[in-house]
Amino acid sequence: MSGAKKYWIGLGVGAAFLALFFLTTDWDRLVDALADANYWYLVPALLLYQVSVLFRTARWQMLLRHMRSISIARLYPVVVVGYMANNILPLRIGELVRSYHLGEREGVSKTAALATIFIERVLDALTLLVFVAVIAVFVPLLAVAEGFGDRSSVPWPALAAAISLPFAAAFVGLLLAAYAPARASRVVEAMLRPLPMALASRGKPLADKLIHGLEALRSPRSVLAMFLISAPVWLFDAGLFFAIGYSFDLHLAYDGFVEMAVAIMLVTALSNIGASVPAAPGGLGLFEIVARETLVLLPLAEVDRSVAAAYVAVVHAALILPMIALGQIFLLMESLSLGNLSRAGQRLAEGEGEAQE
Repeated sequence: MSGAKKYWIGLGVGAAFLALFFLTTDWDRLVDALADANYWYLVPALLLYQVSVLFRTARWQMLLRHMRSISIARLYPVVVVGYMANNILPLRIGELVRSYHLGEREGVSKTAALATIFIERVLDALTLLVFVAVIAVFVPLLAVAEGFGDRSSVPWPALAAAISLPFAAAFVGLLLAAYAPARASRVVEAMLRPLPMALASRGKPLADKLIHGLEALRSPRSVLAMFLISAPVWLFDAGLFFAIGYSFDLHLAYDGFVEMAVAIMLVTALSNIGASVPAAPGGLGLFEIVARETLVLLPLAEVDRSVAAAYVAVVHAALILPMIALGQIFLLMESLSLGNLSRAGQRLAEGEGEAQE
């Protein structure tokens, strides 16, 4: 499938979810909620999110250490540019942009860098699932699970398994490949053997570099450290959700600080897991639906669906728009173009440009 077709499919999926989001919202009440919000809370919200991005940068620094020691100050702009690309381009093309940009900027293997980004995504999902599991011990989440099951016409146990098992399986697979790289290389070689020689010859070096990027997982201490640093990544991310909750007086709907914090943490976890599906830019549409329905379905408080929709729309805008602006500033400072980085990253994904590494 051509890049253009993938692009339009991603946009189409996002547009469909976004249309569903707006069609199931009372527009008049949504506009009223937006008009009544106190937007001064965006200031601490955005600061908390930047702390989260700094923790993400520190974690990526750990994942790249076996290739090259790179300062957080040099990695941070690359992370921001990658997030900007994910917020503008569909199908999480920003991951390719980030790996290519890092390779050009720091002289490391672009393909190995892409493997470290994949580890990040799996770590993020597992960390969020741990948060959900801990919350489930104290809060009855059956109503939330059944609600999503009813809306998706999929039994909630199957839905829960579909969300969690692929990430757990991916992490186990990554660990096995990291601990036995030679065996993993032979497995890949056997899988490539039935393919035409031209494809197999390009796929084997690509796979070897991907496996090399997993080296950070060979140390149990490093794996533990990466899980530990993933916790503040998402706690500060949830801080943005929490601060903006005060903009819409959500704290008045809950009995106390703890109840609201638990609800916001669950909204953060489920919406980001949902938005990790490689489709629309920034998870647009799916993020809004999952976040809104989680807030409405939780038994901790009664939150109006339209108010929840307004809240979620502002949260997503706060996550996306500042990173787009900041990423563009970094690109201008380096005289770079997102379009050129995107095309180069997609060529890398197709196995081209390996000779430059």
